[in-house]
Amino acid sequence: MQILKVDKVDKKYKDDFARINRATVENLVNKSFYIPFTKEEVDAFFEGSKNVLYGVMDNGVLAAVSGLLFDLDDFTEEFKLLQIRPEEVGEIGGSMTLPVYRNKGYMSAINKELMGVAGQMGLKYIVATAHPDNVASNKSLQKLGMQKIKEFCRHGEYVRSLYIYKIEDQL
Repeated sequence: MQILKVDKVDKKYKDDFARINRATVENLVNKSFYIPFTKEEVDAFFEGSKNVLYGVMDNGVLAAVSGLLFDLDDFTEEFKLLQIRPEEVGEIGGSMTLPVYRNKGYMSAINKELMGVAGQMGLKYIVATAHPDNVASNKSLQKLGMQKIKEFCRHGEYVRSLYIYKIEDQL
């Protein structure tokens, strides 16, 4: 049995991140399941951003990646309703796995690591979103202990289920 190693993804993996982004867009049957990153967004991940990325390498290939993200402007109304301050929250997102590596538990391992990082950073909550019909993503978030709050429209056009995890309840 292979021991899974989750590592921080830094600037040297920028091209690999962009490759996974393209492969995700090209290989999804339902394109509405994924909000692709623009080149500018990919650049921002690796240039002075507060975001934290982790991934799984398999034989020198970045097979899967996910991030703890902090550009949360599209959650403003939800945070007001939940009485949460934005500085208390990180989002698990940017989660992508190359097609040949899916269903191996890579994303769960990465996101568990990111949840630990969020706790070390002193965050109180983690949010995540998934398309309501994306069974795999919704199950993955539920396995992490996240609770579905509601469906909403992200970026004005992407229907998503919103999940939240309260870190302090788990310590």
